[in-house]
Amino acid sequence: MMNPFRWIRSSIRRKAIVSLLLLLLSAIFLIGLSIVSWARHFVVDESKRLAASTSRFVVNDLSGLVYAESSLDEIAGVMDRVCSDSAVLYALLLGEDGKLLVSSCNKVEPDHSNALPLSELLTIEPEGSRFHVYEDVLEVYRPITNPVTGTRHFFLMGFNIAEVHTIISKVTRLIAINGFIVYLVGLMILLTAVNRLAGPLDHLTEGIQDVGSGKFPSPLAVEGEDEIASLSSAFNKMLEDLNKSRSEIEEYQLHLEEMVEERTSSLNRANTELGNINKSLQAANEKLMELDKLKSNFLGIATHELKTPLAVVEGYLESLEDGFAGELSEDQQGVVQQTLASCYRMDNLISDMLDLTKIEAGKLPMDRQHLSFIHVVETVAHQMASMAEKRGISLEVIDDGFETEVYFDQERISQVLVNLIGNSIKFTPEGGKVTIFGKLVEAHGGQAFSVSVQDTGIGINSEDLPHVFEEFAQVGPSGKEEGTGLGLAICKRIVETHGGTISAESNLGEGSVFSFTIPIEV
Repeated sequence: MMNPFRWIRSSIRRKAIVSLLLLLLSAIFLIGLSIVSWARHFVVDESKRLAASTSRFVVNDLSGLVYAESSLDEIAGVMDRVCSDSAVLYALLLGEDGKLLVSSCNKVEPDHSNALPLSELLTIEPEGSRFHVYEDVLEVYRPITNPVTGTRHFFLMGFNIAEVHTIISKVTRLIAINGFIVYLVGLMILLTAVNRLAGPLDHLTEGIQDVGSGKFPSPLAVEGEDEIASLSSAFNKMLEDLNKSRSEIEEYQLHLEEMVEERTSSLNRANTELGNINKSLQAANEKLMELDKLKSNFLGIATHELKTPLAVVEGYLESLEDGFAGELSEDQQGVVQQTLASCYRMDNLISDMLDLTKIEAGKLPMDRQHLSFIHVVETVAHQMASMAEKRGISLEVIDDGFETEVYFDQERISQVLVNLIGNSIKFTPEGGKVTIFGKLVEAHGGQAFSVSVQDTGIGINSEDLPHVFEEFAQVGPSGKEEGTGLGLAICKRIVETHGGTISAESNLGEGSVFSFTIPIEV
């Protein structure tokens, strides 16, 4: 079933007609209501004026009789004079207490239930009157006051005002007929005006719909100089521009098709070349992976094979240093010590390279357990104490927090601590200080334990700081200390294998802080 409100809203013509008709009906209704109300008030006011005039004449005749305390029959005779008026229904004389004294005419029995109470009668001015309307009766009350005694009587007349309703009904019918005629005339005028207004809009709507569906209608006729005429002119201009644009697009489309064919051919050639290049790159990549594997195997084999002869050389040199082959001169002793120091550095380099090779191959063994850091930190600090003492450096462990249990590999974390503490001792001048402390932090999506090694050493340049954890990177001052350049890189790999992170902060000449965090649970 069609929704009438939606049907009206779907057309500007229907909306205009309904809106104007509602406005016209409202105007006719309000005007008719105003006229009926005015007519009713006019007729009632006229009836009141006539009733007041009649009652005033009767009261003037009755005043003398009432003042003279004439008989009630005489008074009734005077009141009977108004009975000839067909509009008078009854005439009553009420005493000072509101009780009935004389009744005349009595064409209709008065409705005492609708009579005004004595309290209201006493409020009437001496020469005034009070009106009371109920149903088809208009009552007028007038007081008769004795100027000597001050006593008051009240004269009451009832008038028939049924004719007022008859007049109002006639006026209402007349207004309804005239209003209907005005409505019909207005309806015809509205339909004519709306059709003249909505006709061009319909043509414009049809044209826009045709354009939307891909059709190009004929230009619209432009009549007058109003807004609709301007809109039609703009629509015609748009059609002209669209036709012109369509022609240009068709020409460009032909040119574009030629370009697409040419580009497609070029792309096919390029795809063929890319396919050949991809095959070459794939072969090269496989070759690189093979070479990388060979390199790793070579490093593993070479470092492993170098370990044995190097250990033999170190053993002989240590024996020579201890006097196994006889006393050595001072120069010979110096040569042996320097050679032995070089062997130690080479041993460290071979060990670091072995660890790095195992890490890259994913074969670095890990034996993780739930342990507290305190034992590991104190053990490493004790091992490094002699090195720190020889250099005149204070080594301190602040053990607050180290009792926390963490899931880690004791040997590998000890290796990290040895590297970090050893570097701090190397690059801290005599009289300096190295401090180790730990704390719980929020990291890695939960709780983690952070260990920091802080020194008062020479610090690191801001340009070198981002490279400290790279392989073979040596960011210290030239000639200051020798090293493999693999220690911090290995530390980084070990910490990341535990699911943690490592970082460095430093200011040149103010010292450095190296920190790493490990999740408590992995």
